[in-house]
Amino acid sequence: MNDLLFISTNAYNSLPTRKQRFANYLNKTGFRLLFVEPPYTYLALLKKGKSVLNYSQKNIIEGVDNNFYILHSFAWLPFFKKSKNLNQIDNYIFLKYLKEAFKRINFKPMIIWNYMPFLPTALKQIESKKIYDCVDDHSAYPGLINPDFVNELEGRTVELSDLIITTNKKLKEKISKYGKNAIIINNGVDWNLFSSNLFNNKIDIKKKIIYIGAISEWFDSELVEYIAEKLQDYKITLIGPHSINIANFKKYKNINLTGIMMQEDFSNILSESAVAIIPFRINRLTENVDPLKVYEYLAAGIPVVSTPIGGVENLPVLVASNKEDFLIKIKEALNNDSIEKRRERSEKVRSFSWETRYKMIQEILDKLQ
Repeated sequence: MNDLLFISTNAYNSLPTRKQRFANYLNKTGFRLLFVEPPYTYLALLKKGKSVLNYSQKNIIEGVDNNFYILHSFAWLPFFKKSKNLNQIDNYIFLKYLKEAFKRINFKPMIIWNYMPFLPTALKQIESKKIYDCVDDHSAYPGLINPDFVNELEGRTVELSDLIITTNKKLKEKISKYGKNAIIINNGVDWNLFSSNLFNNKIDIKKKIIYIGAISEWFDSELVEYIAEKLQDYKITLIGPHSINIANFKKYKNINLTGIMMQEDFSNILSESAVAIIPFRINRLTENVDPLKVYEYLAAGIPVVSTPIGGVENLPVLVASNKEDFLIKIKEALNNDSIEKRRERSEKVRSFSWETRYKMIQEILDKLQ
């Protein structure tokens, strides 16, 4: 059995994303897999205390089963996205923990599946085939970064990678500037889960507007407040964690925050909603995203209204140019919806199921090995 090192930017037990999906698939296809969670910084530990460790146990390798291990988060220095010296130290720390994990479980990776573009010095020290799966423009994130330095690190990561994957055309174009071609594998959806109510049960559509996902810097809370003010007879349900100040939401009786829910738990809420929204601010980060939520919305058949982000214009989505237009598009979606149209939307994204993505991964691995 071959060993595969999987370097993630999400904790394994956090909200399910492409990363957990691909890691589980790769393990099921026969790889012994070490899933490496993203480190946290000492600065984050000082600011948030033990809360940064809520989803993991510090410095612990957890054996999920005999062939799947998780290297939980460990600490490294802040400013690694803007300081070359600190980045080199963090690469050393990262490599140190990897080598300790390799020794403990007798692990020798044949392939590295990587989501972090900040570790070229460490990755260069590991002899293996390397795949970089680029799902975001990392230089566009807010915070303690130097965008030019992040792009430099990503360029070096691309250079040492044997194969590059991106989620959309814009990210592929960015990768091409580093001198290499990329394969596009869009995000996917558990189509059977999200479409089940639509095709198997009678849907009772309620006066509910829904959003699923993180409420973070890219989330336009002012737009959501505007919608809540204008559509007071509709409940706005926001499902997911938040990392920004949402105190203003308390002023609106029709805004309901549920916190994190698993897909199996919110799929029923999704299917009975009238409209699903993607109220993202427009910036370099959101222009390059391929949001998982849009595929989940459409698999459930719900009409979707979004700001002009990523490639949503290529899907059956109503795209709004400003807050007034967003409200118009919501009303348009409400007035033109039907069960038949919901089933049509769902069928259009059936080809985006995770199963189709797994076939693409297998084709890549067959060529790489």
